[in-house]
Amino acid sequence: MTITFVREQELKALCQSDALSHALFSVDYLKGLVFAVASAPEIPMPEVWLPWIFREHGQLPDTGTADKLTDILMGLLQHQLRLMRDDQVRLDDGLELPPDAHKINTEQLPLSRWCNGVLAGHSRLEKVWNNAWQKMHNKNPHSMPAATKDLSHCLTMFSTFADLPLAFEQAKVRDNDKQFVALLPTVFLSLPPALQTYVNLSGTLVEYLPNQFETFSPPSK
Repeated sequence: MTITFVREQELKALCQSDALSHALFSVDYLKGLVFAVASAPEIPMPEVWLPWIFREHGQLPDTGTADKLTDILMGLLQHQLRLMRDDQVRLDDGLELPPDAHKINTEQLPLSRWCNGVLAGHSRLEKVWNNAWQKMHNKNPHSMPAATKDLSHCLTMFSTFADLPLAFEQAKVRDNDKQFVALLPTVFLSLPPALQTYVNLSGTLVEYLPNQFETFSPPSK
């Protein structure tokens, strides 16, 4: 069971309001985006990542709304960081895999919206990851193959669930679409461990960066 963000209903109300529904991405997308920001080896400043919450040409109607949304999203970031530090990285309870998920439009599936948010955040932060990656390569090159394999696995998982109809069509081209559908529930069970792997990998990369303050460190075993 996941620990729910206490201001989630406020965030939903803002995202679904007449004033903001066309300007902001969905709540699920934003939560995935914040997960990616929190998981970065170097967490960007708010003025860097907060603009990523908008759809193209999106804007807020007034400063009061802007301040409230900023406060909620910063709270969501802190909530996500606490979950990581407490070894509580989980998929939210609402991010389920329904029957025939491969037939559901990406925008209609909360799980896909969340994964798209994660991928968008990771893409925006690619330079941050590459910087940390290069420092690890310089100091500990023998760790690179395993780390590269882990990151590739995580991103493949996120990409698969970000667009299940596309993944199904790709499986069909390879003539293993029936196997894809049959195995999808089992693959879905591997998604939460992939989230933890992603977070742990970032925590490993942090060790090669100087003086990181708002970053995650894996819990000691």
